[in-house]
Amino acid sequence: MDKEKRILIIPSWYPPDGGYFFREHSEAIERTGWKTDLLVTRLVGIRKILSLGPSVLHRYSVSEEGRLRVVRSVYLKWPGSERRNIRGWARKTARMYSRYEMQYGKPGMILAHSVTWAGYAAYLIGNEHGIPYLIVEHRSFFVWNTESARLMVKPFHIPFFKKAYTHCEKLVLVSGSQRKGIEALVPSAVKRIVVIPNMIREDMFLPPEKPRGGDPFTFIWAGRLEHVKGVDLLLEAVNLLSARSNREFSVRLAGKGSLRMELELRANELGINNRVDFLGRLSRDEMQLEMQGADCFVLPSRYEAFGVVLIEAMATGLPVIATRSGGPDTLVNLETGLLVDSEDVEGLAGAMEEIMGHVDDYPGEKIRTLTLSRFGESRVMEQYSRLFHRLTGELHGH
Repeated sequence: MDKEKRILIIPSWYPPDGGYFFREHSEAIERTGWKTDLLVTRLVGIRKILSLGPSVLHRYSVSEEGRLRVVRSVYLKWPGSERRNIRGWARKTARMYSRYEMQYGKPGMILAHSVTWAGYAAYLIGNEHGIPYLIVEHRSFFVWNTESARLMVKPFHIPFFKKAYTHCEKLVLVSGSQRKGIEALVPSAVKRIVVIPNMIREDMFLPPEKPRGGDPFTFIWAGRLEHVKGVDLLLEAVNLLSARSNREFSVRLAGKGSLRMELELRANELGINNRVDFLGRLSRDEMQLEMQGADCFVLPSRYEAFGVVLIEAMATGLPVIATRSGGPDTLVNLETGLLVDSEDVEGLAGAMEEIMGHVDDYPGEKIRTLTLSRFGESRVMEQYSRLFHRLTGELHGH
């Protein structure tokens, strides 16, 4: 295999620990004709090591997972020492790379998903082995719109960001909303930026077989039960809407997170727990079924780099309500749903009431068509393929 046509992908996280999107993205790259390998270093705590056995720390395995070759190893996370973990994880990944290269030769290029910390590992590998790399940035804290987003970046992170961003060939942002934060931290990175949106697989999030409608009207939310995702605001909006709407409605929350108990207590205090269902974490297939059974998707995030769940919901034909929190600002338009200001509970309740009363103004087929025309796999992969060809052409003097 010509090394110029082989791309090595390093994800910052990967199944079974989330990162299903990275797997789908890698499979999509493979379908465009680039041989695609993955280097996965799983970050695990001491409890997990005890259940798996200490020998797992020395494991290096290669397996064919579908059409992808996946090289895996494990790194033990040290409690309370993030800086040590960043260095240790990235070095372990770089050592794995050396073994990989001995077995399979050099790839034409490395693609790292997110600077934290695959981008830094790609910098170490690129530096030592002379391999060009690009970073695809997914982190929403670069949407520099709130104090809490800025606080996610600790001062000791910045030297790692600088090294990774200053030496990459290109920095792919999933939305232009991340540019501001990156420019504030690493001004020199701006000239490397290209914006390519996230993709949706045309064959995955499909419209329901039977038409939507009926009572109760069902809103759905999906994500992590954390402050950034604004579920607390959604509960307050549900409370307002309950007081002023005669229509029966329910809200289904798919996901897990550290705030689950607190949010369940709040729903109880507000007296809305008969309307709100906490579903826990769902598989991709379960999520598709939930979306097909719902009438509207709601994402009241405080900041959001892109919002893949929005395009997944829209691909099933759902109208969406989102906050002006970065990425969603350019994903949602008047034909696909409504945008409200972040933290605006009154506005959120108003948008929910508006869609509940006028859902027929949002035909599902049209929403799906518009979504796939911008974010369908073939459209997005066309942009990646052009970028790869341009980079390998420049790098190899063609």
